[in-house]
Amino acid sequence: MAFDPIQEDCLRLILEDMRRKNVFPLEDAAFIEQGMGAYQTDPSQLIHTDRDRSFHLTARAAEVIDYQIPFLTSEEDVVRQEDLAEGFLREAVELDPKNWDAVRMLAALESPSNDAYVSFLLDHRKEALDDLSALAGSADDPYTREFASDLGTRPYLRWLSALAAQALISGQYRMAFTVAEQCLAIAPHDPGDIRHTGLLALAKLEATHEELAAYRSRHTLAYASTPLQPRRAGRPAKRAADPWTLLAEMSAAYRAYDFDGATETLAAIVHGFPHAVQALYFQPEFPEGVFARVHVAPGSEDELVLALSEATPLLQEGIGSPDNACFSSWIANHDLVRDALGSHAEPSPSGRGGSPEGRN
Repeated sequence: MAFDPIQEDCLRLILEDMRRKNVFPLEDAAFIEQGMGAYQTDPSQLIHTDRDRSFHLTARAAEVIDYQIPFLTSEEDVVRQEDLAEGFLREAVELDPKNWDAVRMLAALESPSNDAYVSFLLDHRKEALDDLSALAGSADDPYTREFASDLGTRPYLRWLSALAAQALISGQYRMAFTVAEQCLAIAPHDPGDIRHTGLLALAKLEATHEELAAYRSRHTLAYASTPLQPRRAGRPAKRAADPWTLLAEMSAAYRAYDFDGATETLAAIVHGFPHAVQALYFQPEFPEGVFARVHVAPGSEDELVLALSEATPLLQEGIGSPDNACFSSWIANHDLVRDALGSHAEPSPSGRGGSPEGRN
């Protein structure tokens, strides 16, 4: 899944429009469709309050930071768009100081390091939670109850997701795992895919295959969102393993010197994702989503690239050994990958061998 800032902005504005016009029941499909059309034509016609405009600016900033800047090639364009997004966020916080998405995203842009950002998220976590609790306690009409049950909860879920992701990057794996578990307890269906962060943290804590399986079993509702593979003749449809799961399983096998098992999992990735060998060889890093984990199509090359990028702490395992034989190099130089690349391979992968591994 993953949170879509534009879709969420649209849903929030339609719900508030329903409140103003006393539309009930909330499942009025015709009204919702009309609202979606109005949003696509001109969102400003649905914006009436400071809170409306604040989140709309946040959604615009998210689009710029997470979905436009990573693909710009000109440094001048990057700086211009960063300034634009920061301006959106500053105005959003001024309009609504309790817009926790804007507060968090602005802190992400201003923090000098991952550790500083983690500290900010920890220091202000209770404020975000208290605001969520107050919202739930004040839900005395159908519109507020609907908002509190879903859309109003999402900013806190994203706060926890950011904390878990940044803790993983900073090498605080136990914290990352604990926060992911706490988030899944609040939202078992896992609308923001934090289960992947929790699984990577657990793998980094040297979990066995059995412990990884137990984690997935505890969170069956979250993993139930994994798309089904097409049904084959004589075989029932089954859920495809996501790349985060496969990377965690491969890491566990590699760490246990089960190279046959690791190779089998590597083969599943090679054959399960388009252009997988290029991604496995070059292992490009993709910027962390600031609003939330970026949306990618399940089973796509983009999903594999995103998973590889987030799995950097796992890929760095073994860095510092005499021959620098880290997990990243084992994958990139495996015969499955090199043979598939053939004559198109570069002399050496982009590699992650020069990056320092986070502390545990």
